[in-house]
Amino acid sequence: MDLAIFGQAVKHLAAGQAPVVDLKAPGFLAFGDHFDPVIALAAPLYRIWPDIRVLLCIQALLIAVAVAIVAEIATATLGRWRGLSAGAAFGTSVGVQNTVDFDFHEVAFAAPLLALALRAYLLGRWRLCAALTAGLLLVKEDSAFIMLGIAVALAIRGRRALAAVLAAWAVAGLAIVLTIVIPSLSYWHRYTYAPEAEGPWTLLTASAHSLGTSLVTDGTASRTLVLLLAGAGVIGARSPLIWAALIPFLVRAANANPAYWGLGFHYNLLIEVVLFAALIDALRHRPRAEPMVWALIAWMTAALACGPLVTAISPQEDCSRCRAAHTELAVIPDGATVAADAYLLPHLVDRTTGYLLTPECTDSAGHPLTPDWVVLDERTSTYGGPSWVPALTRRLASTYEEVSAGDGYLVLRRRAVARLEWPGAASSVRVALQNGFTAPDLLFRRVRACQCDHWHARAGW
Repeated sequence: MDLAIFGQAVKHLAAGQAPVVDLKAPGFLAFGDHFDPVIALAAPLYRIWPDIRVLLCIQALLIAVAVAIVAEIATATLGRWRGLSAGAAFGTSVGVQNTVDFDFHEVAFAAPLLALALRAYLLGRWRLCAALTAGLLLVKEDSAFIMLGIAVALAIRGRRALAAVLAAWAVAGLAIVLTIVIPSLSYWHRYTYAPEAEGPWTLLTASAHSLGTSLVTDGTASRTLVLLLAGAGVIGARSPLIWAALIPFLVRAANANPAYWGLGFHYNLLIEVVLFAALIDALRHRPRAEPMVWALIAWMTAALACGPLVTAISPQEDCSRCRAAHTELAVIPDGATVAADAYLLPHLVDRTTGYLLTPECTDSAGHPLTPDWVVLDERTSTYGGPSWVPALTRRLASTYEEVSAGDGYLVLRRRAVARLEWPGAASSVRVALQNGFTAPDLLFRRVRACQCDHWHARAGW
């Protein structure tokens, strides 16, 4: 669904409009959900090629640039072959693979920017590092936690004044975005991802409970951290840059949503950038640890040989449902309004106004959906499985008619509402009243005009 969300926002930006995300609610602004104005950079390319796949190409290119930057600084610092090995390990790391494999996200823009900032750090260009890091706030609001981590690393290297300025910018910028910018643009006039708490103490205790659960009771976050460190050779933990990975990771672990704790999705992309920069920083000061480091990296690289990207680029078997989906969606005309499953929406965003179909047939604000078209997937995996689809199909039967069906997909169109035309209304009313009709009688008989042809003659119509 994230691909459809960003697709709608970029589509509107490319047309010179506000970044509205229709599938969430009417007039829902993307920057009122997350503060990510950097996605406007994708608008010119979308205008040239108005296809949602351009976002996937942009993401792949941005991550490839980040990999090249890490490989370049590793080569300059550790030597050619060791540097290329580090770059290859970063490019095949679990955070990178899962990001490329899962939709499009604005954090892709942060990857090369963060890699350049960390390159400046490794070269001792402290001011450039701080300046590049400060720009991360335009990518997404939670980039402030990475900025705080880099501020700590700068302070450890003795650049305390610069670190204080960067930390102040991170805290002040985050506060302004969360309390002023996003609420002023938000559909609900608040930051919807903030934990629900009655006060600071309640928020603190809830975060501590989530942290304990993710790290100890459940342990998902702990396992994720161990695997991320192992994939980057572990020794990077000796570098001050490790704080730029630990602080944002612990903030994620303190969130009550388990989706933030694991290896999946796009949440570990920037963590991987930091960990491999930390590895380079540690290796240039501890060359004796190299055999263990390269053994760990080789092991993790081999383990990822069965990763998501390998599956994605391997030859695919013929998919009859994929062909059926394309056939059924082609029935929907350009410019129509349509409600569809999360997995089908990305295929409709470019040429229609798409809404997310839910079991209640409402948007995220609770408003009922009344699109021209509805596409149902009788085998959907959303909302716990397809058990809700038959009930919704029966609900829609009174207002929608089936137009096409194939391989579990149903395409419904809103039924046309019959309207009685009343040509020459003013003169017709006068003639009717002159012939002895009262106003109530006229209204009643007009409704039944289609069954009373003799009335037309009497009324003079």
